Amino acid sequence: MSFFRNLLILFAGVATHIFYLHGSEHHMHGIRYLQLLLLVLMTYVSFTTLTYSLDVGANLKDALALIFIYLAGLYTSLVTYRLFFSPLRHFPGPLGSRISNLYLSLHLTRLNAHEKLLSLHETYGSFVRVGSSDLSITHPKAVQAIYGHQSQCSKADWYDLTLPMVSMQTTRNRSLHDQRRRIWSQAFGEKSMRGYERRMSVFQEQLIGKIETAVSKDSSTNVTELFNLYTFDVMGDLAFGEGFDMLKTDQLHWAVQLVGEALTPLGLMLPTWMFRVLVSIPFAANGWWSFIRYCCDKLDERMTKTTITSDILYTLLKPYNGSKPSGAELKVLQGDTQLIVVAGSDTTATTLASLFYELVQNPKHIDLIRQEIAPHMGPNGDIVHQPLQYLEHLNAVIDETLRLHPPVGTGLQRKTPPGGIEIGGTFIPGNTTVSCPQYVIGRSEAIYKNAHKFLPERWYKSSTTSGKEKGAYAPFSAGPYNCIGKPLALMNLRTTAAKLLYRFDICLADGDDGTAFERDMKTQFTAAMGPLNLKFTERKVGA
Repeated sequence: MSFFRNLLILFAGVATHIFYLHGSEHHMHGIRYLQLLLLVLMTYVSFTTLTYSLDVGANLKDALALIFIYLAGLYTSLVTYRLFFSPLRHFPGPLGSRISNLYLSLHLTRLNAHEKLLSLHETYGSFVRVGSSDLSITHPKAVQAIYGHQSQCSKADWYDLTLPMVSMQTTRNRSLHDQRRRIWSQAFGEKSMRGYERRMSVFQEQLIGKIETAVSKDSSTNVTELFNLYTFDVMGDLAFGEGFDMLKTDQLHWAVQLVGEALTPLGLMLPTWMFRVLVSIPFAANGWWSFIRYCCDKLDERMTKTTITSDILYTLLKPYNGSKPSGAELKVLQGDTQLIVVAGSDTTATTLASLFYELVQNPKHIDLIRQEIAPHMGPNGDIVHQPLQYLEHLNAVIDETLRLHPPVGTGLQRKTPPGGIEIGGTFIPGNTTVSCPQYVIGRSEAIYKNAHKFLPERWYKSSTTSGKEKGAYAPFSAGPYNCIGKPLALMNLRTTAAKLLYRFDICLADGDDGTAFERDMKTQFTAAMGPLNLKFTERKVGA
């Protein structure tokens, strides 16, 4: 009797995979499944104890054994399918990644997904199976096929991490995304951008003041930290109408620390179901929930503010005309607030630091930038953004920096349509999670000649070596879901770089050879660079 019972339970596990779990999404139900297993356990122990008056300990042991048999059947079926019957079985990749998405996560304890993915692609080629149903792709045609305007791919289940809270970026509903994007676009119109530039210049002067203080003390500056303070101050003012005053106080605001803590779990690239289970455990993800509460509180403050401030949140709230958003609308606004905080500061700080990292090692480009910007500089070192948009070398340096140091380097996940897609002659089966890691693509010799060298000239209009496939370059993503804040980010990068390079000479500080900047880099959805200590000196204008 016991043998047949156990065999039946074993087959029940197999049947669960074949007839229920296979071929559909279940990432939202991880907690529910765990609760169901616990309920079955308690029910079995209670029933057998009360009915047969058996020992509770013996019944618990028997129940746990039955659950183990059930799970053994379930996972045996899963592993067998993934190894021998999955439509991805012919794609190369580590054995562990073919069995479970956790394989990659277990190798990311140092939050080094960029390095791991680069190593995998160097070993296995352009198409690498990095999970049971996941492919990482660096083929030159992949970016446009997966993210472009003509792509048939949709957002993968990763975007459900924050449900029921969603943002313009995370919603998988195309209609809602398009609706939110139309509202967001009003925050980046020409009039708004001119206002942002004036307000940004205030913080740029504070940034210059911090550097001048360091110069007067003959001390070095960790620009990784300094640009973090600067970009968060800018973000606070442009998004919420009030800065964090970190450049003034020289202290990291507690909310900024929360961003790092909140993003850290994302660096493990956990399966979506496991991430949602993890953040549901009390005290297991305090940083994540504290960050979400902070964003919700900032939104509440802004909604109750009576004075009109022309900031990004004002634009997002304007359609409600003072009325209270519905529950669903509030969740979207809360999600959009998170998006502002992360995308509006963290990514720009990373790029600014990376820009100066490359320039200090390739100083000839500093001189070329100065020659370009000199005719446009005011007597006090002031400059407006408008002419900077058309300076070939300045923009080439920024593009080359973003190629080698994309702020989001591990690839945004998409799901192929049921009928699959073809990329460069390779068929990708339907319902496959695909991504294109920009960090790896930027270092691909199949796309860029001398890919590991910093060569801004490749982006000149007259250049024939900018890339064998220009559509592969997508540091701001591509297609209908590309970064809507790109104009603001570029304005910040251009004006900040121009003002600092015009006023200061730069070199590596004594004792810093620059290696820690990339060596200590962490990937936690966005890149977090290592320290970069620079020595600034006042520059004589015209020198």
